[in-house]
Amino acid sequence: MVLSLLNRAAKRLSGASPKSNVTVGKIVEEPDSAATSVPDLPLHERDFDSLPDPRKVWTGQPGSREEGLGRLVLLTPSVVANAASTCIRTGRRVSLNWELTKLDVANFDRAPLQHQIVPLLGGVAYDDVYTFNPQQSSQWDGLRHFSAPFPTEADPHRRLFYGGVTKAEIEDRSNLRIGLQHWAKEGICGRGVLLDYVEYAERHGIEYSTFSDHAVSLEVLKDVAREEGVRFRRGDILFVRLGVTREWDAKMTVADKTAYAESSAPQHAGVEGTEEMLRWIWNQGFSAVAGDAISFEVYPPKTSYSRDGAGKEVPGLFMHEYLLAGWGMPVGELFDLEGLSEMCKEEKRWDFFVSAAPFNMPGGVSSPPNCIAIF
Repeated sequence: MVLSLLNRAAKRLSGASPKSNVTVGKIVEEPDSAATSVPDLPLHERDFDSLPDPRKVWTGQPGSREEGLGRLVLLTPSVVANAASTCIRTGRRVSLNWELTKLDVANFDRAPLQHQIVPLLGGVAYDDVYTFNPQQSSQWDGLRHFSAPFPTEADPHRRLFYGGVTKAEIEDRSNLRIGLQHWAKEGICGRGVLLDYVEYAERHGIEYSTFSDHAVSLEVLKDVAREEGVRFRRGDILFVRLGVTREWDAKMTVADKTAYAESSAPQHAGVEGTEEMLRWIWNQGFSAVAGDAISFEVYPPKTSYSRDGAGKEVPGLFMHEYLLAGWGMPVGELFDLEGLSEMCKEEKRWDFFVSAAPFNMPGGVSSPPNCIAIF
């Protein structure tokens, strides 16, 4: 079932479209925030429309630190130091990790966590044993998580991971290319920015379920940022709150959760999967994206999105194939952003320092975020 959904989604990739440059409110737009069109710059510093192939921003030698970091190369020591010096003011902290027991019933045949407490020396001490799939709760999608289609005449169904890594390399346990160990060595640390769509929707009378195909457009995200007074910087880690953890904990019954877990066609609210969204994410210079949504982007991917009043359809695409397999960008999902939202309102600012320590698992695919925000 999952494979068929992914195969259908893979066919929805769109080609390039004309350039666009839009400035809204206080948002720092391209090229001012990060990217430039100078062709001899490193790929991660170029403007989206200057990339040789936006589907394949592969840098570094096979197995190298640069390849393994992917988009995290933007988190240079100076970027991280600036984030710490400007964002850490009060010392208040909040975890962005949902309980490991949730989703207590998940889709895609993902088993719930099992936790055993094991006595030692007759109860003098205790160990515990965890058996779980990181994708079931808060997680970073690593670069080994998702591939993109790169068909050839000889192999029309060929898919590759970031850097051109193959399925055979992923399944070869002696091959550690693009594994989690690269992220674990330095962590994911920098300035985080929260775009709180839940609060925005409540202010503007927008009703939706996070377990639907409700899609958040780029223009709406820009509007959220404008209302919050956010200004983006190169290397920022983008967080988008849609309210999944709140709906799961406070609104869904056991029957609702079971129906979701057993559905052959689950729906997840998220940001629109469009080229304009990709262009914005790239040109803002984000090093990673995350949210409380199950897939960050709306799922299943849509073939097109209508523009109210414009009388046109914008082609849809599957952003996972670009963000992970194309750019090497970490994608965080099912983060618990409820406490963060409250702290942002109390502090009256929506930027903060982020510290995340992915598992140091050689060849690992994904990891709990082990993430906190510091104000």
